[in-house]
Amino acid sequence: MKVTLLGTGTSYPDPERVQSGILVEIEDKPILLDVGSGILHRLLQVVDDVTKIQHVFLSHFHIDHCSDFVTLCQTLWLSGLRDQVNIYGPPVMDQWWEGVFDTAFPYLKGRFPIVRHKLSKHDQVKINEASVRCVPSCHGDMDSRAYRIDWKGKSVVYSSDTAPCDEIADFAKGVDLLIHECNWLDGEHEKRVHTSPTELAAIVAHAEPLKVALVHLSPSVVGVAESVLSIVKGTSDTEVMLGHDLMEIDV
Repeated sequence: MKVTLLGTGTSYPDPERVQSGILVEIEDKPILLDVGSGILHRLLQVVDDVTKIQHVFLSHFHIDHCSDFVTLCQTLWLSGLRDQVNIYGPPVMDQWWEGVFDTAFPYLKGRFPIVRHKLSKHDQVKINEASVRCVPSCHGDMDSRAYRIDWKGKSVVYSSDTAPCDEIADFAKGVDLLIHECNWLDGEHEKRVHTSPTELAAIVAHAEPLKVALVHLSPSVVGVAESVLSIVKGTSDTEVMLGHDLMEIDV
């Protein structure tokens, strides 16, 4: 698997970091995890044919994780796509879909086949030989999902937005790559919504992943990156990386 961190920023505008999006390439089947603002342009920097994107997993429906799905759909239509696109997400997707495609952008309906797949808290999807599983993340009152992709003995977990969550820590036990948010520094973050460096260190110590890539990074975190990486690593053997847009990680 090849993982590309398309967007590593937050909902605040950042000229260096667009919003959330991860591309996982498994042979000829790319999987897109979240599509925040700026992700379409990042995607076009790394793929030669955007119509290959036929599986999109949305973690939740905050705008910084789904806003570019509409622009992706328009691009797929204008590119002549006729194949089916599959979109996966929590059940609240139905209300989001109605607002976006029935009310705001009805001209996009029916341009190519899109199939919605509502995921319960512990669903699993098979894409050829790959398995994509989900568990709920702890993101305040928002119904949200963390995703795990397994393929031929390799594994990736994407936390999405979450406060420290025991179920995600267990979900990521022993994975090759954990992509975990680290939105704010200790003392400045809002509890029940996001994860701080010290809290992430406890998750890493429990899960013992081979590698960790930090994403959803505010400028305050990036500004003291060396200290943050040291805190997150602690005494573990895990390789800890500060994610940046277009970073490629082989798994």
